[in-house]
Amino acid sequence: MYFPSKKDAWFIAMFWGFILFIVFIYVFGTDPVGLQFIAYKSIWGYILSGSIIALLLWIWFKTGYLLESGVLKIQSGPFKRKINIDDIYRVNKLKSLFTAPALSVDRIVILYGNNHEIIISPKNEKEFLELLLKVNPNIELMNR
Repeated sequence: MYFPSKKDAWFIAMFWGFILFIVFIYVFGTDPVGLQFIAYKSIWGYILSGSIIALLLWIWFKTGYLLESGVLKIQSGPFKRKINIDDIYRVNKLKSLFTAPALSVDRIVILYGNNHEIIISPKNEKEFLELLLKVNPNIELMNR
């Protein structure tokens, strides 16, 4: 089953604000900061700006978590990771802004394998955890 990432106002403002900032530079024709490393109306400026916008949109629309065949597949734009659900031993709640394949500050930390961790934010957290526990009932739920 697929679970998209939860998205909260902080991340909506950050992602879309940055995209609009880049677009406004091209629409109004000036660099508001005054430090141009690449001329924004050059071919390299278009390529760089287009690439940044494409990456942000890819992350925005393709951040999610798929539970299938005993594997948790995590995708955030071009970044992917697979975790065997049987290797998960603990899940904790967390509120954080640190970089992770999550678009919300309301997150869960999954501890698996030999002291590895991944931070995610499934939209329907309760159903996500129920499905994890159905596959691996030995998972310890913390901070509930």
